[in-house]
Amino acid sequence: MTIFLAILLAGTASSLYALSTSLQALEARREPASDSLRASLLKKLVRRPLWLAGAAAGVVAWPLQAVALSLASVAIVQPALGLGLIVLLVLGVRLLHERVGLREIAGAVMITAAIAVIGWAAPAHTPGFTRGGESAVIAAIALATAAPYVLRVLGHAGGLATSIAAGFGWAVVGLATALIDEAIADRHWVVAVAWGIGVGAVSWSSLLAEMTALQTWPATRSIPIVFGIEMVLPAALLPLLTSTGPGHALAFGVALAVACAGAAVLGSSRAVARAAVPLTEP
Repeated sequence: MTIFLAILLAGTASSLYALSTSLQALEARREPASDSLRASLLKKLVRRPLWLAGAAAGVVAWPLQAVALSLASVAIVQPALGLGLIVLLVLGVRLLHERVGLREIAGAVMITAAIAVIGWAAPAHTPGFTRGGESAVIAAIALATAAPYVLRVLGHAGGLATSIAAGFGWAVVGLATALIDEAIADRHWVVAVAWGIGVGAVSWSSLLAEMTALQTWPATRSIPIVFGIEMVLPAALLPLLTSTGPGHALAFGVALAVACAGAAVLGSSRAVARAAVPLTEP
């Protein structure tokens, strides 16, 4: 029951994240490309009520994700974020009257089945992070925070590079959030605050990268990359960062691959993309 509740919370958080992206991308697309990967992009967007409404949805989503991570393993919660794609599919069908084909059905079934297997194969709770694992997350926080600015200096502000940067950043947020939960459980309040600062820094950079990606790329191309990396990377890295791995490693690995494939299939659907970003041109 606890794992089911964690999956439900993760799906709810993912749906709110998708709503956040939708509202924010509507405004981001109205800004000139000259602001791509610059803090000026977000400075302009924070003056817009619709963008702030999207930000509020994201702010509400993060505590739900944090609670889910306190109830179940990162290896379960992060893949469960893919349920948000299924919610977007339903919204696309009900509100925008998009058609559902075999691809959409297959993607939804793949994600649902994969999450069910992962819930069985993965550890029920996140094992303790090793010292090396914590150091790796710290390095990932630094890399994800710097990524948009490095891409700007290198002149790589296109949709692919920024989508990868956004997906990697949100994956790091998931891992750092699990470490916040661990620190709170151990009553290491200063450590929890330190991880929280890291989450804030990465969230800023990830948001900047994601807004830039949706400025320059159709949602049908950006969403599968961002969702796929965010879902799969933390779960795949968990055995390397913690003291133990999944009890059923083969089943876990196959299910994780299926979840990633389902995200790619469903995220590239016009119905999902239009529900996430109504102005998209698939």
